[in-house]
Amino acid sequence: MGLLIAIFALMVQPCGAVEDDWYDCLDCHRSMDAFPAIIDEWEDSTHAEYGVSCADCHVAQPDDPDAISHMGYDITLVVSASDCGSCHATEYEENDRSLHALGSIYYELDFDNKALPYLESLVVVDGETIVSHDATVNGCQACHGTNMLGKTTEDPEVWPNNGIGRINPDGSLGSCSACHTRHLFSVEEARKPESCEQCHLGPDHPQTEIYDESKHGSIYNTDGDNWNWTSVDWVAGEDYRAPTCAVCHMSGTQEMAPTHDVSERLSWELETPVSRRTDNTANLLGTPISDGSTWEEKRERMYSVCEQCHSDDWIANYYTNADNTVELYNIKYTDAKLIVDELKEEGLITEQNFDEPIEFKIYEMWHHEGRRARMGAFMLGPDYVQWHGFYELLKDRAELEEMAENIRLNAELEEQLGIEGTKASTASSPGFEVILAMAGVFAVVFVNLRKKGK
Repeated sequence: MGLLIAIFALMVQPCGAVEDDWYDCLDCHRSMDAFPAIIDEWEDSTHAEYGVSCADCHVAQPDDPDAISHMGYDITLVVSASDCGSCHATEYEENDRSLHALGSIYYELDFDNKALPYLESLVVVDGETIVSHDATVNGCQACHGTNMLGKTTEDPEVWPNNGIGRINPDGSLGSCSACHTRHLFSVEEARKPESCEQCHLGPDHPQTEIYDESKHGSIYNTDGDNWNWTSVDWVAGEDYRAPTCAVCHMSGTQEMAPTHDVSERLSWELETPVSRRTDNTANLLGTPISDGSTWEEKRERMYSVCEQCHSDDWIANYYTNADNTVELYNIKYTDAKLIVDELKEEGLITEQNFDEPIEFKIYEMWHHEGRRARMGAFMLGPDYVQWHGFYELLKDRAELEEMAENIRLNAELEEQLGIEGTKASTASSPGFEVILAMAGVFAVVFVNLRKKGK
């Protein structure tokens, strides 16, 4: 992260400066008292110190897809990752190959495939099925990013948005201001874990809670105010005592340069239903993951971070235990998933996802409990490995087995009562509701008797 300041220090002239016209921006906004906080932030920024002006980021070509006419200038309100890359080329290229940049594309994949975000957005009004992005704009897409291709900032479905994988009007991926918020663009802010906590929290991405529980997080929370957050080199032991998110995933060491590819040190995929090593295999989008490195090479990079504070034995044992924890989770989830798969094969539940309670349970087993267990193992969060992780996995397994048993018993009872397939003819069977209610009572009694007989 210190590379950002170093780059600024090398800049003698503003990048792509537009003479002195940008002073008009400051004069006009000051006289109108429009966005005074933005002006104050910019004046305190490293950008201002090295002469990077409003024009360098906001002036556009007339034929740019997001160009608008403003006070005699062609400008853009959406400063894209590519715009930042005109000065920060290395950082742009690194981010462009990271999993962050794919955030919006992953969202669109789920929506187009009628997965969870799509189903959450369905409503029926007067018998008409309507699909709306309204909830996901403030939910999924707030972090993943919106698709602004062919859209303008007047469209509330795509703007405002600073998601990590925002598809910009110029086609580039990402929003640098997701981490370096405008108009201060502070290196200190991006180095602190609170920056990452905007998105990495909750049951599905519990890194924030795990970090706060860890020894690293404890040291940061008790001593972080005394650290040197603005140092260019940012050296472990000198400028800070314990790693933050940026230290492990982005900052440099004596042997390794800093990076904006947050994926290049990850040796496991811990978010998928079944974890796998991060060799440069194709992901769900059919595109390569990261820079083509093997998972062993990626782990060596993370080793370099750990070695700043820990011995070889400590690191080796730590990774051995974490690896074994992930492998154990894989076995437990794969075995539990068979329960649901067999029900589908037998035609006892539908092929449609998320229309029956058992499908929510198997989803949460990997998407919530499984992620907590796996991430906790790699981020020193014992409570998330145990009580929020493997204990919940054990409980999920028991509930899945009971759900499956009840589904089979109900199907068996319906067959014995001869009411199989009668749901489709409910409207033409006046007494069907009574029969179904009685069958429900019999089902409860039947299930209880079967359980007692075990």
